[in-house]
Amino acid sequence: MRFSAVVPVLARTEAARDDLARCIGALIAASPAEIVVVDDGSPTPITVPEGVRLVRQANFGPAAARNAGAAVATGEILVFVDADIVIPPDAFARLEAGFTGSDVAAIWGTVSAAHPHPGVVSRYKNHTHRHFTLLQPHETRHLTSMLAAVRREVFLAAGGFDTRLRTVSVEDVELGRTLFERGDRVVIDKELAAEHRHRFTLLGALRNDFHKARHHARATLTRRLRGDRSVALDGPGERRQLHYLVGVPLGVGAVAAALSGRWSLAFGLGAALVAWESDLFGYLRREEGFRFAVACVPLMAIERTTVAAAVLAGVTDVRSEEHTSELQSPCNLVCRLLLEK
Repeated sequence: MRFSAVVPVLARTEAARDDLARCIGALIAASPAEIVVVDDGSPTPITVPEGVRLVRQANFGPAAARNAGAAVATGEILVFVDADIVIPPDAFARLEAGFTGSDVAAIWGTVSAAHPHPGVVSRYKNHTHRHFTLLQPHETRHLTSMLAAVRREVFLAAGGFDTRLRTVSVEDVELGRTLFERGDRVVIDKELAAEHRHRFTLLGALRNDFHKARHHARATLTRRLRGDRSVALDGPGERRQLHYLVGVPLGVGAVAAALSGRWSLAFGLGAALVAWESDLFGYLRREEGFRFAVACVPLMAIERTTVAAAVLAGVTDVRSEEHTSELQSPCNLVCRLLLEK
């Protein structure tokens, strides 16, 4: 089975270049048939080791970069790896075992529990991603492109990643949904865990959350307004997303109370959020202890406040589009966002 690893990169900092070097080093050690790196307009053009194919393009975004890499790759399995991911040594062996003798169209993995950066925000974001993926059933309705392998013919038939999404957003989730709606089997290998080296600051994490949630809300609502089911709520991953959204008012309330100096109310709402998100809080406690889990509670509340603002921004985006300008109030659109029609 011939694999082509496709790595999109926009290296703005020395840290990003170091992450890319570690990413490529791990890929070389795992010995795929081919490695294609797509430089998506890095301010200073990157270099790669001998034997690694390099494609350069202007800054068109990660979706376009992955598609460009796939266009020149020759493998029957396209393995998309983010530039800040270090794959485990057995990654391609696990993928080959998963594809061989099956009709599986795509396999994706998760992140390892350990994170190379000691900051609370980076560790929290890493843990929340891992926690969400570990809740998934074997067969999923989406994928994430941190580490995801797709049969080449399936990827091409699905149209690849949506290049209208010019920045990091939900292009990978949308591809997974497209595959699911086509009837293709998408599975997760929870033992396929890679090191995610991205270092989050609080501002960077909030910016990332806002951006992704805004695109997620816009894409989901647009699908539903077209009459598509988008994602049925009978899937475990989708139920978890709805559970998350129901807890958003608790986080917003806790942040608002804290900002107004009403500390008793803020504490009470924070405690209610912990009770509602008891599975996540328990996971954080098991992984890094009670003190770490408690330290993450303010992050949980701030994160959900950011998502609330992002959902409203996404709804506003849809209302401003010409084909939905005649629709009802934002409240109606939010209801349609949360409920299948």
